[in-house]
Amino acid sequence: MQIYLFTGGVQSEELNELVKRLSETLPDLAIVSKLSDVPISAANGPDPRQNPVYIIIPFLNTASPLDRVISIAEQDHPGTFFIFVSKEISASEYKRLTKNGSADWVSLDGAPHEILDILSRRNSLTPATAAAEVRQTKLFITGFVPSGGGVGNTTLALETAVQLKLAKRNRPRRICFLDLDVQTSHVCDYLDIEPRLKMDEIAHNPERLDDQLFALFVSSHSSGLDVLASPRQRDAASNVSIGALDALFRVIAKRYDLLILDLPPLWFEWTPQVLSVCDLGVVTGLNTVAGLRQVSDTLEAVRGIESPPKQVIVGLGRCQPTLLGRVARRHHGKRVLGTENVVYVREDAAAATHSVNTGIPLALAGRSSRISKDVRVLANIVGAALEPKAEPKAKAKHQARFLTLR
Repeated sequence: MQIYLFTGGVQSEELNELVKRLSETLPDLAIVSKLSDVPISAANGPDPRQNPVYIIIPFLNTASPLDRVISIAEQDHPGTFFIFVSKEISASEYKRLTKNGSADWVSLDGAPHEILDILSRRNSLTPATAAAEVRQTKLFITGFVPSGGGVGNTTLALETAVQLKLAKRNRPRRICFLDLDVQTSHVCDYLDIEPRLKMDEIAHNPERLDDQLFALFVSSHSSGLDVLASPRQRDAASNVSIGALDALFRVIAKRYDLLILDLPPLWFEWTPQVLSVCDLGVVTGLNTVAGLRQVSDTLEAVRGIESPPKQVIVGLGRCQPTLLGRVARRHHGKRVLGTENVVYVREDAAAATHSVNTGIPLALAGRSSRISKDVRVLANIVGAALEPKAEPKAKAKHQARFLTLR
């Protein structure tokens, strides 16, 4: 696979910034000022698909029509695929550009991540595999796994996500919250926003999920957190498929740095696959005798899948506080869970009720509440795992992960 960037000898701040971003992500990128500088021997070999040539053509002059560059894609160039980059494109221009299957378009803001997605599709690779060839993917995934219904999984996951987004060191990071409970999702009620994810639109045709459709699925919160959640629909379980989730993860991997997953209490055929792409798993439950047994069983199930998360911790919610404000019956958790890393989140009914009724997360409205203080410990664990760790170069190649669900 050979990748070239055609500059046409033009110099501009926008082009220089684009070249910098592409060079950081595509280290083997070759820059040419003339199309004739692109070697065609590989493309004209016995089977051009064995060593395809990709030419990235920026078109940043909005005053000029795209007709001239689109005409390039309409010509016959065996073994060569063109990727055009511009700020915007009309529907008719895009249809004309992609008509013969030898070209595609990405937005200026979406490069280089959208280019990686094109490379992955063209070479029958997952986005993570394509990224591994040119640069390791940066998406970090944390999955919150309830040990039963009503254990406060959504509350812990959401408050953790909001705290992470509000943290000063994470403000530049793009964070997404994905609620996979498509039947009884209520996360948008907690945030007073509208749920917009419609899995049925991509369930039977995942290929139709593009950046434009994905943007319609996103509900944005004032904290800066993006939320993907479905309207409540009791018969929606059949709408979730491996193909639909795979398409969703592909787009998320291009757009975000951190993904918080809120899994439903029931396990489906896709649950192990989703857990297998998580970097960190948080098993949630209650600090009761029955609740701790459920947590123990769920921990065993999570670690029993073929590719479990690298790190698994426990989050116990609604813990009763003592008169001195400490966690009551903490020794019960130690007795059942042993050496597990457990975060105890104390109950604060008044603060929780006010948060739900107003649609304002505790991370914003009740930072001094017991729940916020304890969830901060969870957020710090996720944040610490999210920070890149310096490793010897010899080990770097082992860090690539498959984000596509199988």
